[in-house]
Amino acid sequence: MRKKRPLGQNFLIDKNMAAEIIRLADIPPEGRVVEIGPGHGVLTELLMGRAGSILALEIDPKLCRELTRKFKGRDKFQLIEADAMKYDYSAAGPKFKVVSNLPYYAAMPIMKRLLTYGSHITDMTLMMQKEVVDRLVAQPGHKEYGSLTVFTQFHCRVERLLEVAKTCFSPVPKIDSSVIRLTPLSQPPVQVNNMKTFFHVVHAAFFHKRKMLKNNLRTLQKLYPLDFQKIEDAGINLSRRGETLSLEDFASISNLLATNHD
Repeated sequence: MRKKRPLGQNFLIDKNMAAEIIRLADIPPEGRVVEIGPGHGVLTELLMGRAGSILALEIDPKLCRELTRKFKGRDKFQLIEADAMKYDYSAAGPKFKVVSNLPYYAAMPIMKRLLTYGSHITDMTLMMQKEVVDRLVAQPGHKEYGSLTVFTQFHCRVERLLEVAKTCFSPVPKIDSSVIRLTPLSQPPVQVNNMKTFFHVVHAAFFHKRKMLKNNLRTLQKLYPLDFQKIEDAGINLSRRGETLSLEDFASISNLLATNHD
């Protein structure tokens, strides 16, 4: 017997807020939409009036039964009982939009999995914990700027769309929510010679947030020959902290390390 996992779901119940989210998702009449975690179907019902077809992924069997009854006979609606953190999104179609009130406990794993299928996704309109969205949209020098910021902005264009009050949910959560749009990029925003090296540098730079870049980069010395003079010559001040570096700075450092490594 499968053990029931804690789903930690807070369902959107405010229909005006739901309508605004669907409006911002900008769905064309013939568009295909993947909805993750439809819950009781508040967003789903509105999607029916906009999208050409809807694929809903729901992990909770009880909610699946409710959704099946609610949308019985609606040809454009397809429901799959599945874990969104494991689903093969290439099976959803060659191109689709994603709309979701992501469960707080799984928002990051789901988002990262979706980004691995970026070539299939037009864009994603996602409701997430406000603190997480603050990190995704942060700019260099901001206290929320970190490795998650760089990872996300390397893979997609990020736009904060809307703030959502706690009272729009049931049960009422203890945290605030925001709606964000992620648009996967066909090409990274910076030229990177080796993506693995790039993310090694990113994670090293934030290994100890209060340490200088030079000290953090030393954690890579078993993987790469470190030439600090070359990095300084490229215009990177090694006394800076990782949170002040732009994507261009990370690319410059990683390209130097990748060249030296070869």
